[in-house]
Amino acid sequence: MENSRAIIIALAKAYDSAWNRGDVEKLLSFFVSDMIIIKPKGEVTKNMAEFGKGITDLFGGFLKDSIHKTKIIHIHVPKNDVAVVDGEVQLTTKKLEEGNVLTHRYTDVMIKNGDRWLISDIRTYDLIEKNADLGNK
Repeated sequence: MENSRAIIIALAKAYDSAWNRGDVEKLLSFFVSDMIIIKPKGEVTKNMAEFGKGITDLFGGFLKDSIHKTKIIHIHVPKNDVAVVDGEVQLTTKKLEEGNVLTHRYTDVMIKNGDRWLISDIRTYDLIEKNADLGNK
């Protein structure tokens, strides 16, 4: 299971890298086809095609040249082919005032498909104020 944790941490870094390049095809490769995402403001995305269109539109607008930085807080691997990942994302975009960062917490459910870990579900929590005390001391 330690190997699974290392792979999942590496996948989070690769996801950040794909996001930061605006590489929609690479981002899609991290998901199962029938994935579900609940976004920070409560909107629901129910499949890969919907996610691909939505993220393409955002990369052309509000999220153009944005920086996505993932911090994994906890990984639980209850079975060899299932992982629950809790983390925090900091998202910086030029569309915000100078120095502002959007931060949200998330929980991913990941499944192992052959030798690859894929994201099945993402639950993001309400946007957190930039300087909120999150108990990370």
